[in-house]
Amino acid sequence: MSDYANAIDEFWRWFEVHRVDFDILADTEAPFWDIALGELKRLDEHLWFELSGQDDDPREFVITAEGHAKVFALVDEMVARAPKIPGWEFVPLKPAMGFDFETTYEGISFDPRTMWFLPLLSASRPQNLGLRIGVPGYQPENKRETDNAVLVILDTALGERVAALDVHYVEVVALPAAPEADGYIELPELGRYIEWRKRKLSGT
Repeated sequence: MSDYANAIDEFWRWFEVHRVDFDILADTEAPFWDIALGELKRLDEHLWFELSGQDDDPREFVITAEGHAKVFALVDEMVARAPKIPGWEFVPLKPAMGFDFETTYEGISFDPRTMWFLPLLSASRPQNLGLRIGVPGYQPENKRETDNAVLVILDTALGERVAALDVHYVEVVALPAAPEADGYIELPELGRYIEWRKRKLSGT
């Protein structure tokens, strides 16, 4: 039993007491959303949660650490100690959703299916994987928004655990005119590339 066990159990007892409030919760602007988030953050400030739609059965309560790997063990323990509640499923960390989506970040639209990546490997740290992400239409004046959008895309597409533990460095650049000729790979292939690389490093 970890040092967090009692606090985790207390959170889940609170969740069960407020089950009706969670059942009708759908909007991040709802007052109860902030109340629930505050209870969760009693365990760790990096914790957040996401909810699937009200019509989903079961409805998913996703506990995320927003990419902070040091909190992953706590999230795993929380879900392991979660009660069995009909109509609810508790998920540790954001699951992988794949790259078949578009997203808008601070008013700028991004389509990961049009992006490419170049693996960046280090001789001194061969286990570490860096990525140079080529973004079509990249504008230097939007560097902050584009950098953050790419991180969100990786988190969503690969899943929070893989994005945090298997990708060690990310830089964002304008997509070259001939990315394949420059050694780039289409971004939707990244998950398969990571799995291939892990097998290669392990010798399997």
